[in-house]
Amino acid sequence: MTNGIAAGLLLSDLLTGTQNRFRGLFDPNRSKLNKQDAKQFAKNNADVAIELLKGKVTRASQSADDLGNDEGGLVRHAGKTVGGYRDVSGELHLVKTTCTHMGCDVKWNNGERSWDCPCHGSRFDYKGNVLEGPAVKPLKKLN
Repeated sequence: MTNGIAAGLLLSDLLTGTQNRFRGLFDPNRSKLNKQDAKQFAKNNADVAIELLKGKVTRASQSADDLGNDEGGLVRHAGKTVGGYRDVSGELHLVKTTCTHMGCDVKWNNGERSWDCPCHGSRFDYKGNVLEGPAVKPLKKLN
């Protein structure tokens, strides 16, 4: 919202020919991308692509029935790899592991009892509800 106000003030100053000290800050040509920045940008995006591909080819090594109480991870269910967590009372919670932000596959975080996305950092509780963004939609429940 603050950028919208700043943009409105800047636009009115540009139209009336009034000087604005923030003109350079909002100039679309202000970025001076150097070689090191370009390399880091490419590396970061390559890491995201690698995590995306790894998630799509990872297969579960256990079935949902193999999960003990308070255990979670990738499991086979109805012929597919899904996320499973069996709570302390023994109830099984199944979710689709595709992150709702940009499609990477989440991984089980045993320490936090959450599904974490390695690509952009979204986190979901064991039922698939969003704990932290950038994702805003929950994981799809499968029970």
